[in-house]
This record gives sequence, C-alpha cells and structure tokens, in this order.
Amino acid sequence: MKKIWVMAPFTEIENIKNRNRFQYIANELSKNYEIHLFTSDFIHIKKEFCDKSVENKYSYNVHLIHETGYKKNISVKRAISHITFALNLKKKIKKMEKPDLIYCAYPMMTSAFFMGKYAEKNNIPFVLDIQDTWPESISAGINTDNYIVKILMYPFTLYANAIYRMADLMIGVSKTYVERGRVKNSKAKEFIPVYIGAEGNKFDNVKFKKINDEIWITYIGTLSHSYDIMTAILAFDMLKENKNIKLYILGDGPEFLKLKDKAEELGLLDKTIFFKGMLPYEDMIDYLKNSDIALNAIRGKALQTITNKFGDYVSAGLPILNCCQSKEVLNLIENRKLGLNYIPENSESLKEKILEILKDKERLEEYSKNCKKFAEEKFDRKKSYKIIFEKIKKILGEK
Repeated sequence: MKKIWVMAPFTEIENIKNRNRFQYIANELSKNYEIHLFTSDFIHIKKEFCDKSVENKYSYNVHLIHETGYKKNISVKRAISHITFALNLKKKIKKMEKPDLIYCAYPMMTSAFFMGKYAEKNNIPFVLDIQDTWPESISAGINTDNYIVKILMYPFTLYANAIYRMADLMIGVSKTYVERGRVKNSKAKEFIPVYIGAEGNKFDNVKFKKINDEIWITYIGTLSHSYDIMTAILAFDMLKENKNIKLYILGDGPEFLKLKDKAEELGLLDKTIFFKGMLPYEDMIDYLKNSDIALNAIRGKALQTITNKFGDYVSAGLPILNCCQSKEVLNLIENRKLGLNYIPENSESLKEKILEILKDKERLEEYSKNCKKFAEEKFDRKKSYKIIFEKIKKILGEK
C-alpha cells in the first residue's frame, strides 16, 4: 500500500471530528493509502496542549509533534514555537520510511520549507495546500505601511516564494491564495482552488428551533485582531430600539472579554447581543440554521478570503452581510447575489445594510436560495474535494 504523509500543524486534533480540512483529507485518503498525519500538540485557538492519547483515536496514523507554545498570535514566542515544531518534525521523520507523496499545509512556513526540501532531496511529489498567505496576512496585526517594517518583512516574502517554488501541485482554499503561489520558476503546472467546504449533510437537521419572530444575525469564528466584531457591537447600539434584532457571537479568542465588556457597557449584553463562546460544531450548526443572516466581519486590511465560516454560512443557506475586502469575496457576494457588502470598521454602514437587507423579504429569500445553490456547487466536500483525490491518484500513477 502506498504511503502518504499529510503535514498540517493547525488541525485541532483533540476534536475527534472531520471538520478540519486535513483531518477530512487524511480520513478519506486512509481508505486507499497508508496515511501519516503530522500535527502540533499545541492547539492554536485554545492556546493549550492536547493529550498524547489522541494519537490512537483515528483511522490513520497521527504523530503529535511538540512545540513550545505561545500566548499571542503575533509574537517572538510564536516564531520560536514554530521553529521548535520544525526541528522536532525533522527528528521524527528521520526515523521513518519515506512516503510516496507529501501533502503539506502552508503555513507554517518553517515546516513547509523543511518538508519541501525533504521532498526535493528524496524525489517525492510535494503537494502544497495554501491556507493563508504568510507573511502578507500578518499585515492586519502590524503596521506594514512603515518603510522599516516593509524592509524587515521582505526576507520572509522571499522565503515564502522559495516554498511555493518547490510544489509539484498547488492547491489553495481560494483563488486568491492559489494565485499568490504562482511565482517565477515554480515547478507546479496546476494551481487549483478548492474551498475549505463543509459536510453538507450535517446541515440537514437541527435540534432546536426558535419559537418567536426575532431576527438572528450570527457571527461564528475567532475573536481576534483580524475580525471586526467591535463594529457590529457599535452598530447594534444604534439599533437598540429594534429589540427583535439580535446578534449572536459564537466563538472565542483574545478579544472575547474586551468585546463582551463593551456590549455590557452599552447595556446590550444578553438583551440584543449574546456571546455563546466556542460551541461544538453540531451546536453551532443549530444556531446557524435558526439564524436569518450571517455576519462575515473582517477588518479592512486583513487578507482573509474564503474562510471556514464562509462555507458554513452558505451551507446553512444564510444571506451574508460582508465587509471582507478580498475582491474574490466582494465579487461573489455581488455577482452570485449572496447578500450585501458593507464598509469595514464603519458601524453606520453596517446598520444601514442590516435595515436594507431586512426591508425586502423576497430578496432575503433569494439570497438564501442562492447561498444554498452556491454551497451545493462549491462547498460540499463530498463533491468539491474529489479533484484533490483525483490529482493525488494521477501523481501516484494510478487510474
């Protein structure tokens, strides 16, 4: 049986589900290949370590690679932690038989670079799956308009380009990210966007239904510097006379307490704004299916494109209020009629778009139908991920 290594540091491996892209890919590939998933023992979102026993709970081989951990997403400690991960990964694979193919997440940069070099040295096909565009995406957290900062970041751009060049095949979670990987002298001949997606059948049933005429606008995901939740809170302060319009915030992160305190300060907490924290995926789906509108709140300078939450929103058939400034996302919202775009970090703009989208029930229903159709075409993993598995078979010389 042919052997494939899946290298993906950020898998939240302690959550025994297939929600994570690489857990899903590893699980599907394990039906036909010997799969080894290499991931971190540090859970990025929770900032804590997972139990070693999780290695024995999957249908494929899981290898937890130790890193030192960190408290802040943009910090020297995080850089040290990622270097430690790459060094420990190097020690681990030296003791193992070589695979027939390596399927590698990007980022981390250090481990992706090491895996690419290992693949080149041993003549192993190297497939790169771009989840984020480091170092560019860091611009949401630091002032990249500063000339000195630009100079300091330039070597990391060259480092990223070196990683992209090593790929034999380029996959990415959006067209934007895949195009970033198309660099000069690249080995890759194909650049294929495959949205993160969702397991469509999980959206078929719900455990509870709201029993009133409230309008639920829901955000799911991380509460950090890249996501513009404060604008939503300020917009709801302007909407406080509309007591039937509620904002549900499902997720956790470094800005959780700051945002919750602001909602409390404005007298909105548990009245029109509700913080539910990090919920199990199935419970989150229940909230989405009971919601009327989804909030894709991303800061203006952030470089996110088609995220996990976007896939969940359209899979739930929710019209989207979007402020992500990626041209790919803006065009999808407008051209596919999935909802409305508003101005990032502008609470007045969001307030106006909330009132506008709620004014026309027929148009709201049209947005919902369009989202469902779009999800069926592009976000159902059973369909959309087929191209990944077909390309892997082709690379391995199988029919």
